[in-house]
Amino acid sequence: MSFVQSRSKQLIGLVLFLLFCVLVCLAPNNAIGQSGRGGGQDSKKQKPEKVAPPVQLPKIRLPENTPQNSDDVIRINSDLVTVIATIARGADDAPVDLKREDFEILEDGVPQEIANFARDAELPLQLIVLFDSSLSVAQKLDFERRAVAKFFERVIRGRDHAALISFSSEVEVIQDFTNKIPLLVNATRQLKAEGATSLYDAIYLSAEYLKPMQGRKVIVIVSDGSDTTSNKGLLEVLAQAQQADVVLFSVFTGNRGFSQNLRDLAGERALETLTTETGGEIFFPRATPGTAGEAIDEQSLKELDLTFAILANQLRTQFTLGFFSSNDKRDGSFRKLTVRIKKKGYLMRARKGYYAPKS
Repeated sequence: MSFVQSRSKQLIGLVLFLLFCVLVCLAPNNAIGQSGRGGGQDSKKQKPEKVAPPVQLPKIRLPENTPQNSDDVIRINSDLVTVIATIARGADDAPVDLKREDFEILEDGVPQEIANFARDAELPLQLIVLFDSSLSVAQKLDFERRAVAKFFERVIRGRDHAALISFSSEVEVIQDFTNKIPLLVNATRQLKAEGATSLYDAIYLSAEYLKPMQGRKVIVIVSDGSDTTSNKGLLEVLAQAQQADVVLFSVFTGNRGFSQNLRDLAGERALETLTTETGGEIFFPRATPGTAGEAIDEQSLKELDLTFAILANQLRTQFTLGFFSSNDKRDGSFRKLTVRIKKKGYLMRARKGYYAPKS
């Protein structure tokens, strides 16, 4: 064998030896990659964190016989903005004589043309009395339900419908919508004081309950404004009421006239915000029965009855105005409203704004 041939074989052998060494060195790394050691693909997988399901509010069953629209009811569509104007009156004020031309509506400062106009007698009332039945009202419960029973007798007429909903820790329909006063009065006797207070949830659900209905949609809240267990917040509740075209009134049953230490100022302000922004009013009886001693309970009940009488009178002095906005953007934005009476001598309340339709 020549020297060249011998040298070539040595070189080839050396190359093969080096390749073998390289393969041996790489083999463990591949094994590590496949086994997952050192942070490879086969390392222990972390279990995904459990996401808590969204809080579900209890649903209120809609009445089977929802009041049907009659021919003389204003037809509502998504572009017609409705405004209920309530004339502030006492218990025995003279009749109010106002016409379409006596009202003025401005949206974001721009005058709007009133397209529809109706008095309360021409448009049925869809009313929910939302009754606080938490343990905090136990002393006042008997007096308050007697006053509410009289309120139903005063305010409900043939074409009107009302429902009674109670709230404590939960929201419960005591009586579905009906125009039968005996059913409503009997429902007040079923109210029992128990549990905590889910006021905001109750208002939210009641507004949702009223949303598909037509007519004057009103919620009367009988409460001290305290809220301890709601899932919804004040701003959510206000937006829901505005979107449902609901007017909120409240009869305050807290200890407003006594020591500042006993007052729930946050509850009072919440009720004032809800009622003012939707065009309603909050009523403050000077004393509520069951809170100031037996000696004055009878007088307190009379004051509570008078409050409900004034409220009933206001619900019978409402005007429903409708307009098509000159702003044709369907952007879902909130628009401020200013409603005025051109005639002097009238005090009126109306909603402060609405949400535009959204395409």
